[in-house]
Amino acid sequence: MSAVAEGGLTLQPTPLPFDLAGFEVLIGPERTARLHTAAAALRESLGGGTLWHVNSTGAGGGVAEMLHTLLPLYRRLGMRARWAVVGGDTGFFTLAKRLGLALYGSTGDGGQLGPTERDAYLAALGGPGERLASLVRPGDVVLLHDHQTAGLVPRLARRGVRVYWRCHVGVDRPTEVSDRAWNLLAPLLDGAHGTLFSVPWHIPDRLRNGRAAVLAPFIAPFSAKNRPLDQATVRRALVRCGLRPDDGTPAGPNGGGPPVQVTGEAPPDPEEPLIAQVSRWDRLKDMHGVLAAVTDHVPDGHLALVGPDPLGVPDDTEQALWFERCRTAWLRLPPAQRRRVTLVCLPMDDLVDNALLVNSIQRASTVVLQKSLAEGFGLTVTEAMWKARTVVAAGVGGIRAQVTHGRTGLLVDDPHDLPGFAELVISALHGGMDIDTLGERARQRVRADFLPDTEIHTMARLLTGGVHE
Repeated sequence: MSAVAEGGLTLQPTPLPFDLAGFEVLIGPERTARLHTAAAALRESLGGGTLWHVNSTGAGGGVAEMLHTLLPLYRRLGMRARWAVVGGDTGFFTLAKRLGLALYGSTGDGGQLGPTERDAYLAALGGPGERLASLVRPGDVVLLHDHQTAGLVPRLARRGVRVYWRCHVGVDRPTEVSDRAWNLLAPLLDGAHGTLFSVPWHIPDRLRNGRAAVLAPFIAPFSAKNRPLDQATVRRALVRCGLRPDDGTPAGPNGGGPPVQVTGEAPPDPEEPLIAQVSRWDRLKDMHGVLAAVTDHVPDGHLALVGPDPLGVPDDTEQALWFERCRTAWLRLPPAQRRRVTLVCLPMDDLVDNALLVNSIQRASTVVLQKSLAEGFGLTVTEAMWKARTVVAAGVGGIRAQVTHGRTGLLVDDPHDLPGFAELVISALHGGMDIDTLGERARQRVRADFLPDTEIHTMARLLTGGVHE
């Protein structure tokens, strides 16, 4: 089934089925029983209504990835669920990007977030809002994701449906910039039945009103991005990404596919440790800062900076800018340093293929990095932890809730401390700690706290009034 677009709103097709039986084996009988109890409570609360999820893209980014798992899981558990994506022109997404960066405390493009911008934002959501309001029915529940959709709350509330807003971004300490963003958004949320945040310290004071809840994002353990892969599959993927020399081995299931845009001198030697960061090309993911930290301060290892095709994520208008900044910085490196870095842009037109490439790169990496300047919740961190990789990250945002320094990964307190960050990478590469134990603890942390059943439990409590902070 294809996506259906009308009135600035796209109804997403049913994602691939969820392997509930396999998941129940993974989590065990006691946790399975709790999952089905929560699902029964959720079905009763919905009373036959539909649970809608609404975001701004069907591909690219953590929200879309989670929804590709959640929709089939809801249906396997006996609930009606649908997924809609709001559209917009370049002006809308430029404004939404500015708003999202401001929620992180970043000035972004330096533009305003005043009454004029609020009116333009709401006007752009007029068409999608009308279309969505015509589709929902009394008894439905609508969960809106992130700043791109907050302006839909008033219209939906007037329809008499239960509407919740979920924020996947945030700033650890409020700033003047983040306050401007909340000045625009907070009044729009008055009609919401509740709000959800990934970590408690991202809830602004003005929303600590008894209607805010905490719900950490999750990964799907059997998805193409996280399932086990054999070594031949991993190697073929690395060849496609310019991270292993091509030995002429015939292409298998993951040896062909859309072309991968590779910027590099030559594939690294297979014996050379691979250091990778997988992120959007985004100012706050700080790919160019990672490039500087590794090339200036880490004497060995090959760095792979891996992101999507800069033109492949329609709701992010700055990808091409930040990729080009990384490419320019790479070109300016001395030749010996330039040979140690590969920039990889993954195609977005086949999401399963994209996920298998990410999976392969993470599994092949000795160290997985996430040196974000700010972070809502780092799903790439959780993915690497699930694969028992050593994670070296900045202790910002939700990463502080995911990684315990020295136990499930390594954290640098200040993401701008490039020598300190590099020191942790060197320690992981050269035996400064037992990385096998670190990796296994990381995997068990994900199994305990960051799998899809946590979402069902929290939503059941939320809709029955028992989870607010």
